[in-house]
Amino acid sequence: MTTIPGLGEIPDRWASERARWLLHRQRRDVRPEDGIVTAFRDGQVTLRERRRTEGFTNAIQEIGYQGIRVGDLVVHGMDGFAGAIGVSDSDGKSSPVVHAYRPNEITDARYVAYALRTMAVNGYVSTLAKGIRERSTAFDASTLADVLLPVPPLEEQRRIADFLDAETARIDRLTDRYQKLSDLAVERARAVIDKALNRFSAEFSTPASAVCSAIVDCVNKTAPTSTEITPYKMIRTSNIRNGEVDLSETFSVERQVFIEWNRRGTPRNGDILFTREAPLGQVGMLRTDTSVFLGQRIMLYRANEDVIKKELLLYNFLGSHMDRQFRLLGAGSLHEHMRVGDCLKLRICCPPRTQQDGLVAEIEAGRAKSLRLAKLAKRQLALLTERRQALITAAVTGQFDVSTASGRNVTDGVSA
Repeated sequence: MTTIPGLGEIPDRWASERARWLLHRQRRDVRPEDGIVTAFRDGQVTLRERRRTEGFTNAIQEIGYQGIRVGDLVVHGMDGFAGAIGVSDSDGKSSPVVHAYRPNEITDARYVAYALRTMAVNGYVSTLAKGIRERSTAFDASTLADVLLPVPPLEEQRRIADFLDAETARIDRLTDRYQKLSDLAVERARAVIDKALNRFSAEFSTPASAVCSAIVDCVNKTAPTSTEITPYKMIRTSNIRNGEVDLSETFSVERQVFIEWNRRGTPRNGDILFTREAPLGQVGMLRTDTSVFLGQRIMLYRANEDVIKKELLLYNFLGSHMDRQFRLLGAGSLHEHMRVGDCLKLRICCPPRTQQDGLVAEIEAGRAKSLRLAKLAKRQLALLTERRQALITAAVTGQFDVSTASGRNVTDGVSA
C-alpha cells in the first residue's frame, strides 16, 4: 500500500500525485459587485456577510484581492493549518493570503478539500512551513504544490465526497442540537445567579477594589516559553472559560522567567481570573496550587475573605449584571477590551458576610443540575467532533467502500 504523509496508507489500486499536477491556480480580476469571500477554519468557504463580519480587519484599498468563483478549492495561506480549506459556495473576492484552484479532469475539488483538511487536523500542514504568527503557519501556493495527494478514480472521488457531504451534514445537525442544549444549560445556570443576586444588588453594590485584597494586571508582553516541559506554567486567555481555569493545555517556562513574571505576586488557589481582552469577559477560579503565572490581558482578583467569599466573587463575575458592565466599559470596535482602571471600577454585589454562606449554597444548589447537563452536552459535542473526523479520515483513505456504507454506525448512540 502507498503511504501518504499526513493521511496514512491508501489502497494499492489508487494513484498518488503532487498537488501541482492536480490543481490549477486561479488568478482573476475583481468585479465591482464582488463581496468578500472568507475561508473559515471549519472548512466553510462563503461570503462573509452570510456568516459574520465582526472580528475582521477590512482593507481600505484591497490591493492584491482576487476573484473567487463557486466551486473553487480555496486555501487560506495563514489559517490552512487549522482547517481553513474548502470549496467555495459563493462568487466574490478574497485577500492575497488566499489561493484558489480549479481541479483538472481527473480530480474532484470536494475530495481534495476533505483530504487536505484531514492533513491539517492531523498536524501535517503545520510541519510544512515556518510559522509567521502565533497559532498560524504559512501554507502558501508553492508549499501546497509539493503536497502528495491520493488520487482514486474520479467517480470514486465523487462518491466519497457525496457520502461525506451527506454524513457530515447529519453529524453537524446533531452538533447544532447539542450546542443549543449546552448554551441553554449555561443560560439557566446564569439565571440562578441573577435571581439570587438581584435580591441584594441595589443595596449592596460596591467597587471590586473594596472587596479584594489584591487586583493585579499582568505585564503586557509575551513571555518566552520553554521547549522543555517544566513545572512552571503560563495561563493564557484561552485557558479561562465559564467559571473554570483549564490547565490541560499550557506552555512551560523556565524557572527564572516564572520568578520574573510573578514579581507582583504568584497566583493562588481561589483567585478569580478575568480576561480583559481577546476575548473580553471570560472568568474562572484558579483551583490548583500548581506553579503558574498569567499571560497577557488577564486580571487577577483576590477576594478579601473577611468581606466576601471567593465563590460569591466568582458568581458576581458570572452574572448578567457584570456582563452589562463589560459592554458599558469595554472599548474598541474590532477587538473589544477593558482598560485596567475600568477593571477596578466593576461593581460587585456584596451583602453582609453573615448572609453569604447561605447565598452561595443557594446558588450552587440551583446551578448543579444545569452544569451537569452542560457537561453532558459538551461530552457529546467532543464525541461528535471525534467521530466526524474519524469518518472523513476513513473515507478519504479508502478504509471502507462508501457505496455500501451508510456511516450511521459512526454516530450510533449520539443521535438526538
